Amino acid sequence: MGRIFASLLLAFGLFAYASAQSVNPFLVPERANSRINASVEISKVLKGMGYDRVAVVYMETSDLCALFSASLVASLKTIGVEAYYVKGGEGLEERLKTLMPSHVYMAYFGERPHEEVQRHFNADLKRVLKYERKPSLILQPALLALGFVGGTIVDDELSQALQELPMLSFVFEGGKAKPAKITIKDLDVKVSVQEEKPQPQKPAKQQRKK
Repeated sequence: MGRIFASLLLAFGLFAYASAQSVNPFLVPERANSRINASVEISKVLKGMGYDRVAVVYMETSDLCALFSASLVASLKTIGVEAYYVKGGEGLEERLKTLMPSHVYMAYFGERPHEEVQRHFNADLKRVLKYERKPSLILQPALLALGFVGGTIVDDELSQALQELPMLSFVFEGGKAKPAKITIKDLDVKVSVQEEKPQPQKPAKQQRKK
């Protein structure tokens, strides 16, 4: 746990230094801390599900997405998962070909205007799908919760490419991340949240009568 904390402090420190010359309202502790906490929870779930070689792609216009991505990569590496920090935008498919990840995590939203998020998300999804290995997709919880996944359906190219392609996102309850499997079929977004199975209680030991 100490190693995770040290890595996250370094990631946050780098962003704080980069923004020292101008105040960035999106990188204040109130916003940043919740993203760092979420990244730690998500990293533990991905590790438990056996994910490895994860490229974490962030929306190029959002410093908050970049911070979250750096924190997630640091968390994953600390617990033994190979992960890469990747900028979205032009040339993304070439960057993926160089890294050869098995999974692509798309960290988009960052409290940016919805139209801007949908535009970048759709554009970078197309770039990811051009990557020859066709990795599985992992989507930022906000992309699911705020309807951006559904926003891909109106794009004919994406609606065809994403048909029945398995995708993973997360739903947060009580600060804990639950995996949510996503499929798009017949222009309909289907979501299945995996509930944690209750642990069977061990029977109480009976004391022998003396």
